[in-house]
Amino acid sequence: MAIEYNQEFELYGYGESLASQTARVGLAEKDITYKQHRVGLESTGEHLQKAYKAINPASLVPTLVHNGQPIYDSIKILEYLDSLAPNQGAKLYPADTAKNTEVRALVKEFSLDEGVGIGENFGTSMAGLSTQMLAYLLCKRPLWTVIWDYLTKHPSRDRVPIFILVRILGKPPGFKYRQFVSSVAKGMVFIEKKLSHGNGFIAGEYSAADVLLAQLFHRLEITAFHKVLQSDQFPNIKLYWPRLQQRESYKLGILDFEEEEWRECKKALYGEDENPDIGHFWSEVNRFRQ
Repeated sequence: MAIEYNQEFELYGYGESLASQTARVGLAEKDITYKQHRVGLESTGEHLQKAYKAINPASLVPTLVHNGQPIYDSIKILEYLDSLAPNQGAKLYPADTAKNTEVRALVKEFSLDEGVGIGENFGTSMAGLSTQMLAYLLCKRPLWTVIWDYLTKHPSRDRVPIFILVRILGKPPGFKYRQFVSSVAKGMVFIEKKLSHGNGFIAGEYSAADVLLAQLFHRLEITAFHKVLQSDQFPNIKLYWPRLQQRESYKLGILDFEEEEWRECKKALYGEDENPDIGHFWSEVNRFRQ
């Protein structure tokens, strides 16, 4: 039976999913209203069930449905929205060829591209920082249900052993997590240098690259690296981050969709303290600056 949609735009996503945040911030920047459908991830496995697979066979979020037509990838969603409404809201991809090329290169570095391994760019490295929290959420479910769901229902075979290992250990492997921290430190040094042009946003004018950095910097705070964004060691980032937070899209696309289970998770893992790997982060920052 065909799925019936009753609004022009309908978005399937999860509150704290980085890719879902990308889509919601993009929708907010383009002043597009939509119907939101929450799809549970690690703690429920809802994304692996038949109901959602009928909408997105890859079991990934987000999925934007426009007039019954699904668009699956968060970056493709940004491109689609900007093409659909080029003169509405913020221009996410510049018309100028050189600037467009620059923005697309930044988007590639900041995105959760399925063709990029976890930890191989800034976006996937930030996703790697989340694995402590993902492990906590996975542990809300019995081990056998996680193994069964991922072995029998997840279409991405590369991801299956990662999720199962994290659930068995109850945390990411320490050496791997430190690799993620190192990659994030390298990315932060790059972003600080990139912002040295003194303009308001990463490519000068607001763009799709800023959409991505809004949710990546928010995730840095959620994973208890919150003081990094306020540090005098990153003076350009320290000025830039409040600009992103002050945009209405930050509230509409990120803050309004905060998940209670993530607040509980952050409190259980970190309390009010910084991430235990903060020392490793700063040592790597110093190494990459040499």
